[in-house]
Amino acid sequence: MLGLTVIFVAMFYFGGEVPNAAYTTPVYTDSLIQWAKALFIITVGLSILFPVLQIVSDPKGAILGLAGLAGLGLIILVAYSLSDGTLLNLPGYTGEDNNVGALKFADTILYTMYILGVGAIVSIVVTETLRKFR
Repeated sequence: MLGLTVIFVAMFYFGGEVPNAAYTTPVYTDSLIQWAKALFIITVGLSILFPVLQIVSDPKGAILGLAGLAGLGLIILVAYSLSDGTLLNLPGYTGEDNNVGALKFADTILYTMYILGVGAIVSIVVTETLRKFR
């Protein structure tokens, strides 16, 4: 998945631009967005599947899995509350994706990614710092 993500990002940045567009628009923007949606759906699915499997295999230890799932839900809820559905002023754009639902979804995905990314970096730094003191 990481390799595919690198390929999609490279296509986005180096794949050229849409001809005759009002603004600079990379050709593979839709492909990158669809890949991000697919990764999001896979993540949500696995985040639900693994706690369910843990409940089945170890009911007593399932509390930690459910706590992780609740934490992820809380992060998504915070990201959704931070998101904005204000319609964008895009001269020359006639598509149907400039609507409140799509904009709130995109913002939620971005804020979730930011929160989880910062959390991952902080956890790496804290773990390594604690390892040095042990």
